[in-house]
Amino acid sequence: MDCKSCIELEVCDNTESSCTRKVVLVVGTNCKDNIGAGVVEKFKAEGYEVVTADIHNGADVFMDVTNKYIVNQVFEGIKRKYGRLDMVLPCHGINLLGAIGEYPEEYWDKTIDINLKGLFLLLQAYVSHFDNDGRRKVFLPITSDTSEIPKTSTFAYGASKAGANHFLRCTARELNKYHTDDWVITGLAIGMVTGTAMDAKTIADVAAQRNISQEKAAAMLVANIPIGRGLTTHEVAEWVYFVATKGDYCSGNILRIDAGQCQG
Repeated sequence: MDCKSCIELEVCDNTESSCTRKVVLVVGTNCKDNIGAGVVEKFKAEGYEVVTADIHNGADVFMDVTNKYIVNQVFEGIKRKYGRLDMVLPCHGINLLGAIGEYPEEYWDKTIDINLKGLFLLLQAYVSHFDNDGRRKVFLPITSDTSEIPKTSTFAYGASKAGANHFLRCTARELNKYHTDDWVITGLAIGMVTGTAMDAKTIADVAAQRNISQEKAAAMLVANIPIGRGLTTHEVAEWVYFVATKGDYCSGNILRIDAGQCQG
């Protein structure tokens, strides 16, 4: 089935009562080697009902996180099918590098729309459709330590992730303080994740900008990490699961997981 036709959430024929299992929405799952795919694998292994969403084919539902109508349609479909949504785990993102003097305006708009506006639309839809249902709810996006580390040619990505982090702090305070349900709103500001499509593109972009080989570019990026390597998608998934299931008291905080890269 083309996932563009799946807004009605025809995700499975599972006969088990959907109300007895916790339901998780993972956003950004189109690649086998990306963070979202690792998170899906972890939560399925732990017995959760997992709904995958992406703008590309291969996910349970089509979702363009920058389109409010489509986002709301997905949440409405989940509510009709399951009657609950315990966690939303946004793993989507885009990083378009470039020099400030020649950076296309459309790159800036696309980066901010996907990385920042997308979180706003997702959380707004989550609150609109599931707030005050008496269940604990988790909104746990992957952000980035680039929100705190100035890096050449990453101003759009860094700005979007810094904005995302503060958006999460503000909304956590509002939901925890003024709403009756238990909300966990937290961001994981992770460092370099190796072996993903974004990692490969970053290495290629750095190599092109500095006129060096991709091997040298990769070594340069790893050299900034005190323990000498990036995260694996499996490690990120383990962090997501731990915080999502045990992290009530970190609501309103951004957890930086980058092996101390911000310390130099």
